[in-house]
Amino acid sequence: MKIFFSTEEVAQQLEIPVTSVDFYVRTFRLNILKVGKNRKYSHTDIEKLQKIVDLIHKEGFTIEGAKDRLKAKEIKSSVNEEVMARLKEIRKTLE
Repeated sequence: MKIFFSTEEVAQQLEIPVTSVDFYVRTFRLNILKVGKNRKYSHTDIEKLQKIVDLIHKEGFTIEGAKDRLKAKEIKSSVNEEVMARLKEIRKTLE
């Protein structure tokens, strides 16, 4: 199983041009591992790009709309993590 993928492989998986992958990485400020001048994408990176592609190409969001939607999801997940941490603390005190 491969750990890292090239830009060309990612573009092929997502069925978008290489230039679109580069554009989304720059626009959404994704932190992609660079080896020399080449980017190496992990499975997590590809999942993030897939969410972006789905929002823009399938759901019809604009770039700004997709950014807002992704930020809202990040905020929601961080709130959920905080709630889970507090519930675990309560559980420990009850035990």
